[in-house]
Amino acid sequence: MWNAGRETSYPGTELSKNQAMKEKERLIKELQLITEERNDLRDRLRFLTERSMKNRPHIRPNPYYEDLERMEEAVMSILHNLEMENTEVHENNHNLKKEITFSR
Repeated sequence: MWNAGRETSYPGTELSKNQAMKEKERLIKELQLITEERNDLRDRLRFLTERSMKNRPHIRPNPYYEDLERMEEAVMSILHNLEMENTEVHENNHNLKKEITFSR
């Protein structure tokens, strides 16, 4: 897989400056791709050996993920409190309507 797209240079032949620059650029791009692939494979290996992230498929960690989780917990807590308050107000309203109807 890492060998795909590689071209061999021609040893023993002299290259013009233009050809040398093109070869240099090609080799730099190839090195960047290989380095990127190595880093990705290293991340995957680390994931598989540590079994972190709650056994999810490999996902690059988001630096803001923990902050978002805390914010979600806070919002869900507020939502739960509002739902409970809404239920309580609805019951009080229903009881008051019963009293008004009964007193008439």
